[in-house]
Amino acid sequence: MTLTKSMTHLAVRFYRSGGVELVLVPLLAEVAQFTRSAGDGYFLVSLTGEPGTAYPLNLNSPAAFEPEYLAEKFRLDRRGYGYTPEELSAVLRDIAADIQGEAGFDA
Repeated sequence: MTLTKSMTHLAVRFYRSGGVELVLVPLLAEVAQFTRSAGDGYFLVSLTGEPGTAYPLNLNSPAAFEPEYLAEKFRLDRRGYGYTPEELSAVLRDIAADIQGEAGFDA
């Protein structure tokens, strides 16, 4: 068995809005060999404190904010979650706007 490794230093983002806490890891094009979802706009989104709730999302795509889609991908239909798919959707929209605001930082 061969172990393949790629290291990239990047900025992990931590967000909190209301009761929703998230960690976002950018999925750069350089990691495309490890995941189908990589490149501009893609982030591995993890819900802090919720085991098994991480999923790659393209925050440039309006479909990524659909509550039904988020409920399915993050398995939010189970009891015990502190927020609804609608709350997660609203926070992700705010995060996407914040990230868009960062676009000029690298220019």
